[in-house]
Order: sequence, then C-alpha cells, then structure tokens
Amino acid sequence: MSSKPLYTIIIPYFCQEEVARYLKIAASISEFPEPNGDVVFLLASSPRTTPSPDLQDAFSQIGKTLTFACPTQIFGYPEGPTAMFWDCMGFIAENFGDRPGFSLWLESDMAPTQPNWVDRLSQEWFAQSEAPLLMGCFVPEIYKRRIFKPKKLMLNSHINGGACYSLDFAGRMPQEARDGVFDMAVYPHALKAGLVKSTGLIAFSTTRRVRRDLLDRNKVLLHGFMQEKDLFIERCLAPLTVCEQRASFFNPVIDKLEKISRRLKVHVVRHGKQAMFENMLLTKHEFETSQQHQARHARHRAA
Repeated sequence: MSSKPLYTIIIPYFCQEEVARYLKIAASISEFPEPNGDVVFLLASSPRTTPSPDLQDAFSQIGKTLTFACPTQIFGYPEGPTAMFWDCMGFIAENFGDRPGFSLWLESDMAPTQPNWVDRLSQEWFAQSEAPLLMGCFVPEIYKRRIFKPKKLMLNSHINGGACYSLDFAGRMPQEARDGVFDMAVYPHALKAGLVKSTGLIAFSTTRRVRRDLLDRNKVLLHGFMQEKDLFIERCLAPLTVCEQRASFFNPVIDKLEKISRRLKVHVVRHGKQAMFENMLLTKHEFETSQQHQARHARHRAA
C-alpha cells in the first residue's frame, strides 16, 4: 500500500452538454501546476450515455485517467445521479480504499479557480489528527420566512454533494445511508461519527457575483448551484481583467447591496425553487457571519 495521498476527481456526466462543460474545465485545469500527491480522474458516464473519448483525451493530458461506465440502471432525477454516486464510491473503495486522501464529486457546474486547489483542499482534509469522512460546503437548515405565520422548514442541514469523501466512504456508510438523495442521506451518519468538516474552500456562487469570488483566494472551487450552467462556467473560467482587479476595492459595498437585495427577495419570492435558493444564500451568509463573530470573540477571550 502506498502512503502517498491519492485524490480521485470524479467527473460524472449524463449528456453531451455536460461533456462540453467538462472539456472547458479540463482546459483550465491543464494550466495549473501539478499538485502534491497522486491525482486520478475518474470519468464516470451515465448508463444512458457512452464513455466520451474527448473527455478521455482531455483529462489524460493532465494526469492519470480511468474510464468508468456506471452499471446501475436507475434513471431520472435525483435517483439517477444518486445511483451513479454510489457506483463511483464503490469502485473507488474497492480499488483505492486503503490509501489516504479523498475523492471529489466534481459536478459540471463546479470550477476550480485557484492553481493550488487540490493542495489547499488536501491541507484542510488532513488538518486534524483523524481525516474526515466528508468535507464540503455546509448548508444550514433553510426555513421559509412567512409574514404572520411560523417559519416553515424547507431544507435540512447537510453538506452539499459537490464535496470531498474518504476513499473508503462506501464501506463506512451503513445501508440506510443509501436511501434518498445521496448528500442528504449520508450527512447524518457522517455527523454521528464526528467526521464531518465544513470548508469555505468550496463555495456557492452565482453568475452575478462569480467575478468577485474569483478574487477571493480562500475560495478554490466555485459551485454555480441553480445557475445557468454554461454561462456560469464561462464566467468562472474567463481570466480576470485589470479593471476587475482594480475595482475589487468596491466589492465589499457591492456585497452589502446584494445582501439587502436578497433580504427583499426573500419576502417577495414566496414559492418554488427560487424562493428556496434565495433563502438558502441568505441563511448561509447569516450563519457564516455568526460563526465568524463567535470565532473573533473566542480569540479575544483567549487573549
């Protein structure tokens, strides 16, 4: 068994549109320096599509690449992606489960934005004495805010699925963790084991704010959750201009205005996915701000 860390980057694709986005992501990654540790790209095709030679060619120019046709014949959303996730986790556990490191479920609306993205994720992964089972972008409980009515739970807390998982994850999750949408289903079990890590390195972004997020070196992987995927990836991967870098001085003001706008939207947009999305971003921002304040108070008391 090699003691050198291994990082498997899972590329799950369902259609040619996703292949096209991954080809753009591969072209961007190819410009980054080689990370420490071994990296393997697992190209995981849906049972409804065929393995892509274009993806194989693109990613094999970056590093070691494996082609994996997911065998489980389950289709539709979210059942299809969940079945693919477990197919991949089983394959990884069987072939690499005795190695230190993690696998990253990299969806086609996620883009690495910092050259040292794998090394930064690795540093957080191994920061504690015991590596986690799961590390990613934490989503707190999301409630629908209603005037003159009690708030209503819209979404349970969890780590978003585009996350890092231990290489032996499939073998360490009980059978009941496979029931339901995978990121929601595995979270309580990983949390019970005390092996969940929230990280700001993987962050939600939007097509409106992604250019600002590119300037944040503490975000190495941006996820355009519920955005127009092609546009988001294009805006993620376009180089920063001199004007954008010079205008970064105004970004905190723009952030505050965006937060005010989101507060208004939360009270106006009452139903559907958009309501959940606006609530999620606002709640997540408030949660992270609260965590930062608590950390500052703790440091002051310690001093």
